[in-house]
Amino acid sequence: MRKKIDPACAAAIMDVRTTHSRRRTCDRPPGRGNRAECTSGTPSRRRARRAYAVRLKGRMERARDELIRILHERGDGSVAHLAEAMGMSQGSVRRHLDILGADGLIETRQERRPRGRPLTVYSLSEAGEERSSAAHYARLLEHVYPALTSLDTGEVSGQAGAAILWRIFESVAERVASEQAPFVRSEELPNRITEVVSVMSEVGVLHDAVDEGDAFRLSNIGCPCRSTALETDAACEADRYSIELLVGAPVEQVATIAGGSNCCEYIVRKPAEGGGASAPAFGAPEPRASGRQPSQRGRVELL
Repeated sequence: MRKKIDPACAAAIMDVRTTHSRRRTCDRPPGRGNRAECTSGTPSRRRARRAYAVRLKGRMERARDELIRILHERGDGSVAHLAEAMGMSQGSVRRHLDILGADGLIETRQERRPRGRPLTVYSLSEAGEERSSAAHYARLLEHVYPALTSLDTGEVSGQAGAAILWRIFESVAERVASEQAPFVRSEELPNRITEVVSVMSEVGVLHDAVDEGDAFRLSNIGCPCRSTALETDAACEADRYSIELLVGAPVEQVATIAGGSNCCEYIVRKPAEGGGASAPAFGAPEPRASGRQPSQRGRVELL
């Protein structure tokens, strides 16, 4: 014979079960297994859920910033390549790429393959390039301000605006080289080139160096300040000059992204036996035919 349960006792049991179930649901962050964000719970639990949401949003934004950085450095990439570089699943990378695409920060193209479907390749749009350059522009501003304040009357009196601009960028290059010089210590040119590439990669100026026998070819696949470089050659010359100051040997610029090339390239020729290196020099301003025409200053042909 089944025992009768007092109605008040039954109600208390149901209340305990409901409260316990609600607590388990509220303690979990919103997501799979939790239909909606629980609106009940103590203030401390609500604060914990809000803090979790903020942390999650921060992780997502950092992941997308990392994707932009990788695309800026590599130029382009497929989902598989980007997932490997990020250490994430391809599904997660696709979701981040969809968001970046909706924001107009990336572009896609289809590459045909011998077999199977075309491969979708992702690259940064112009807006994406500008976003990736935000830190570089902030760093440029940090150097431009002291360069402006250090100009004396004799340097600007009677000078045209272009000449003053070039003097400012010369000072910027000297400041960049001065900051990075303590990290370039090797006397041997090959090792010194490696050190220069390492320190200048942190400021977005260099990416790689290749030994071509009689010379080193230094390259950068992303322009740190593209909009500025499209307006004046002084920005590109400042990068070249800062590299030259650190290397301690003549550096010749042979290609620029602002000029329409896929990358910025510099040549450092190996010194001949008994030959001495000339002193570093900042280039003189030259007129541009148009915003996208590459400067002819410092161009050389490799033999």
